[in-house]
Amino acid sequence: MKNRANNQIKGIVFILVSAFFYGTYGIWSRLMAVSFGEFTQAWTRGLLLLIVILILNLKFKIFKKIERTNLPWFIIIALSGGLNQAPYFFGFKHLTIGTATMLFYAALVIGGYLIGKLAFNEKITITKYISLFLAIAGMLVIYRLILTPDQILPASLTIIAGLMGACAAVLPKKLSNQYSELHIMSGYFIVMVVANSILGFIFHEKLPAFNQSTVWLAQIGYSAALLFANLAVIEGFKHIEASIGSLIGLAEILFGISFGIIFFAESLTIGTIIGGGLIILSAALPNLLFTKSHKN
Repeated sequence: MKNRANNQIKGIVFILVSAFFYGTYGIWSRLMAVSFGEFTQAWTRGLLLLIVILILNLKFKIFKKIERTNLPWFIIIALSGGLNQAPYFFGFKHLTIGTATMLFYAALVIGGYLIGKLAFNEKITITKYISLFLAIAGMLVIYRLILTPDQILPASLTIIAGLMGACAAVLPKKLSNQYSELHIMSGYFIVMVVANSILGFIFHEKLPAFNQSTVWLAQIGYSAALLFANLAVIEGFKHIEASIGSLIGLAEILFGISFGIIFFAESLTIGTIIGGGLIILSAALPNLLFTKSHKN
């Protein structure tokens, strides 16, 4: 029981670390959006990270033979993690930040619940349902959900990006005890490069000039944040249930709001405070009950 409690704490810490880095995405996206296309920003980031992993592999021998039974999981994770960047970027480019955030994270946490149940046979308790309700209520308080008819496509793509993000974050739990995090992540970096470079070519997207230093520095920052966030989230879900981890991952919203206030002088409203409180309560509730049960 003590080991389980320690694993729970370790999982929470790693997922909070991942939420911090995920929360910086808004900063990098805002600095890049005027110069990068949806597909170009994805494949260049994937290429940069793939080069980093290949260099590290020369020293640390990251890659190992993939067993046939694990290959389907690698493929699903690679497709989910590699193809979700463009619809995510597209949604945040064509919707209000509040609407896109609400749709993405609602899909992400619901996807975490579904994957936990279907792939890991987790028990979805009344407490977890209450936590899910509180989380969505908190997001609705913070972000108003407003859609016009011409926003149906970007809204749908944002939801798909959220579900794919849940697969990329949670399903590595199937593999993380046998393969390194970087080995697992390399799959979706390959897909990011191949799929998005082809689509970027089809839609005639151009690379920003290399003398646009702010844009390229933002891409490097985005790439580093993606790398550290995914390393932490894979390690975190190794030690915690998918449904609970998905709720804790909503701390990314709170970090994102904080960064907006700090770097872009965005205002802190009463709705943000109330909604943030509900999100914190939704993540804390299952863990508080776990702690009480552990003590008993």
